[in-house]
Amino acid sequence: MTANLSDLLRSLYDIRQQKNALDKTEKAILAGLKPLVDPKFDALPDAPIVEGGIVLTRTPGASRSIQADLLLERGVSPDIVRYATKETTYFRYLTKEMKK
Repeated sequence: MTANLSDLLRSLYDIRQQKNALDKTEKAILAGLKPLVDPKFDALPDAPIVEGGIVLTRTPGASRSIQADLLLERGVSPDIVRYATKETTYFRYLTKEMKK
């Protein structure tokens, strides 16, 4: 392996480890924050919370997914399910450190 490839792989691995740690920290902070701010947002939904020079806003969102097996159970034609299903192919680049 060339030095450049080795350096890039090490950097990718290290960054992903840091990102995972930060994601866990963010989830823990949000778990502690939500009980403090949700009552304020529920009282005044459009008003941001400003504290220590930081502006916090809450926006609603939703995600939707369609499950082919449920459509088929309801009698939707398999051809229609295939037609309406968008499939995207991609490669995932996974990293792990070798055991010593």
